[in-house]
Amino acid sequence: MRDEAARQARLLIADDHKLIRESTRYMVEGEKDLEVVGEAVNGQHALELCRQLRPDLVLMDARMPEMDGLTATRVIKEEIPAIRVLVVTAYESEDYRREAASAGATGYILKDAPREQLLEAVRKALTDRGEG
Repeated sequence: MRDEAARQARLLIADDHKLIRESTRYMVEGEKDLEVVGEAVNGQHALELCRQLRPDLVLMDARMPEMDGLTATRVIKEEIPAIRVLVVTAYESEDYRREAASAGATGYILKDAPREQLLEAVRKALTDRGEG
């Protein structure tokens, strides 16, 4: 049992809306290979929690107060390159996808994605080597 817990990927959920954070946590809970280790209410908070908790992956809302998710992604990737970021957004746009990728995001998923698609995107983000 202990070995199984040791292999869990550590996730941080960053979104300024409590309902989205709770919904995302709910979708991930119960997955043996995933563990939510923290929740951030804005980009600055996400950066602080990344420094403290060192998650494997941040599920990062793109639009948040104090520091938006793309700026937070850029800073996190500069400071702690091993942390991967999956941008979770309501905006479907190729320009936005490119902007997220240039910030260092490993992936991009829409907030209205079903649970199975979210879990697939999380696991893909955790295993992809990335291109930069």
